[in-house]
Amino acid sequence: MIGRFATLGVYRELLQHEEFLKVGCGALLALGGFLVVRQGGSTWELIGQGMILASVAINGLPVILGAVRGILERRVNVDELLALAIIACLVGGEWLTAAVVSTIMVLGALIEEATAESARKSIQTLIRVSPKTATVLRGETAVTVAVEEVRIGDLLLVKPGEQIPVDGVVSLGASAVDESAITGESMPREKHAGDQVYAGTLNHNGVLQVRAQRIGEDTTLGQVIRLVSEAEAHKPKTIAFIDRFAKYFTPFILGCALAAWLFTGEFSRAVAVLIVGCPCALILAVPTATVAAVGRAARAGVLVKGGQHLEGIALADTVFFDKTGTLTEGNPRVEAIVTAEGIGGEDLLHSAAAVECNSTHPLARAVLQAAHYARLTVTAAGDLFTEIGLGVRGAVGGSLVEVGSVYLHGGVGAVPEDLRARLEAAKEQGATPLMVFRDSQALGFLSVSDRVRAGAATTIDELRGLGFGEIGILSGDHQQSVRLVGGKVGINSLWHGLKPNDKLHLIQDRQKKGRRVIYVGDGINDAPALAVADVGVAMGARGTEVALETADIALMGDDIGRLPFLVGLGRRMLLIIKLNIAFGLVFNLVSVLAGASGLISPIVGAVVHNVGSVLVVLSSASLGLYRGSSR
Repeated sequence: MIGRFATLGVYRELLQHEEFLKVGCGALLALGGFLVVRQGGSTWELIGQGMILASVAINGLPVILGAVRGILERRVNVDELLALAIIACLVGGEWLTAAVVSTIMVLGALIEEATAESARKSIQTLIRVSPKTATVLRGETAVTVAVEEVRIGDLLLVKPGEQIPVDGVVSLGASAVDESAITGESMPREKHAGDQVYAGTLNHNGVLQVRAQRIGEDTTLGQVIRLVSEAEAHKPKTIAFIDRFAKYFTPFILGCALAAWLFTGEFSRAVAVLIVGCPCALILAVPTATVAAVGRAARAGVLVKGGQHLEGIALADTVFFDKTGTLTEGNPRVEAIVTAEGIGGEDLLHSAAAVECNSTHPLARAVLQAAHYARLTVTAAGDLFTEIGLGVRGAVGGSLVEVGSVYLHGGVGAVPEDLRARLEAAKEQGATPLMVFRDSQALGFLSVSDRVRAGAATTIDELRGLGFGEIGILSGDHQQSVRLVGGKVGINSLWHGLKPNDKLHLIQDRQKKGRRVIYVGDGINDAPALAVADVGVAMGARGTEVALETADIALMGDDIGRLPFLVGLGRRMLLIIKLNIAFGLVFNLVSVLAGASGLISPIVGAVVHNVGSVLVVLSSASLGLYRGSSR
C-alpha cells in the first residue's frame, strides 16, 4: 500500500471520482504515449515520451513527494522504496515502465482501500444510524433542529419510527425501543418514564419525551464510533515487533536491490526488488485485523477501547465477577423492613431514601423504588458522602443518616441485640441487609434481594470450556448471599465482605503469580479492580460513569453472555494477525527472490505486490463474519 493511502484511521469515501479519474487519466496517457511512440519518427517519439512523463507526474510524483516528506519527518514510509524504483526507471530511460508501475501501484492502493472497507464497515453502519435532526420542545412548540443544536437538559419529542437523537432519560410516555445498534440485542425493549435511552436507537410504537443528558460525540453511539475509528492506534502488544522491524526493512530491501544489480548487471531486477519489497502486506497485518475485530465487537453490543484489550481478554486465564448487578440482574427489591424497637417502618425507609436519592447503585434504586411504592415524598439529603465499599451518609432533618454495611459502625457488634437474630435470618435466606443508622444509632435494616441473571450459569460453563483455570466472585456482600449466587451459577471460588482495596489486592496477588485477570463489575466500588485487572469489563447499561470510564470493555446490553464470544473473537484476532504476518514475511521474501532472479519484471512485480496486500485485507475482513461458539 502506498504511504499516502496507508492511514486506516482516515474514514472517508474511498471510491472518490477525483482519485480514480486521476489514475485513469494517467493510465490513458501512458497507453497513448506507448501507441504514439510506435508510430515512429522523432516528432511522434517526442510527443509520446511527453505523454508518458505526464503519466508519471500524475501517478508517480505524489508517491515521490510522500517519500521525501517521510524522510524529512524522520519516519518510516513505504513510499521510499517505490519512489526509488520510479526514479531509477526514469534515470535508466525506462520511462514507460515508470509510468505503468506508478499507475498500477496507485490503482492497487485504491483497490486495497476499497477492499479494506469491509474490515471496518461497522463504522459506516454506525454513522448511518446517527440521527441528523431532533425535535426540541420549547414550551408548547415543537421545533425541528439539527442534532448539533441540541443542548444538555433540552426536552425532546421522539415519535414512532424516529431515531432517538441523544442519550437521555424518558420523561413521559412509553414505547418499545430497538437498541440493537448499541447493545446488539435484536428484541426491542419497553421504555417508560425514568428509563435510559441511547442515541441512534429506534423508537417503535409510542411517543416519548426525552430529557437530553449526553449529546454529540459524548453519546454512547458517538463513543462507539470514535473508539472503533481509533482502534488501529491501540495495537495488540504482542505484535509490537512489527513497528521495530519496519525501520530495518527499507535498508534491507535497498541492499537486496543493490546486490541484484551488482551480481547480475540487470538494472530491471533491482527495480523489481524495490517494488515487490514494499512491506505493505506486513504493515496492513495488524491495523486491518484490529479495526475489523473492534468493529465486530461493536455490532455485538460490546464497546472495546482498543485492540490491546481484545488481546488481553484472549490471553487471560482467570476471570473474577462482582456479584450485585453483574451476576445478578441489578434490579434488587426491598423484601422486608426490619426496625429497632420504637422505630417506624416509614421513618426508616424515608431516612434511607433521602440518603440514597442521588446514588446510582442497584441497591439504592431498590430503596427508592420501595419509597415510591410507599408513596413517600423524599427530599435528597444534604452533605452527601459515599464511603466506597461501605455505604452512604448525609444530613436529613438535622441528623446524620448512614445507609449501608454493618461495617459502617464496626460490624455486627454495633447492631442492637434485638436486631441481630433477624439480621442473620435475612442473610441465611440470601438477602442483602442495608443497615440504617441515625446519629450512630441503628434504626433497623432493609432486607434486599436480587435475582441471578438468566444464562449466567451457561456463561460460566462456556468460560470453563474456553480454558479459564479460575473463575470466582469478589463481593462486598455477606457470605450466605455470595454462596447462594455462586451455587446457582456454578462458581466455587467465592470471596465475601470485600472492600474495594481487598478486591484490588486479590487481583494483584494473582497477577504476581503470572495470571492474566479479567474483572467484570458495574459499580463505583468496582473502579479500582477494573483499573488494575489486565482487562476490566463494565456493565454498560447499568454501570456507573466511573466504572465505564475505568473499564477497558463495556457490555452495552449488560449481557455477560457476550464474554465467551469476546474471548473467542480476541483469540481469532490474534490468530489472523499472526497468519497475516507470517504470510506477509513469506510473500515478501519469495517476491524479492523472484525479482532478483529475473522471474518477474517490474510491471508484474507491481501487480503481485498489490495482490498480496489485498489478500491480507480480505483475511482481516473475515473477522467481521465471526459468530463465536454460541452467538
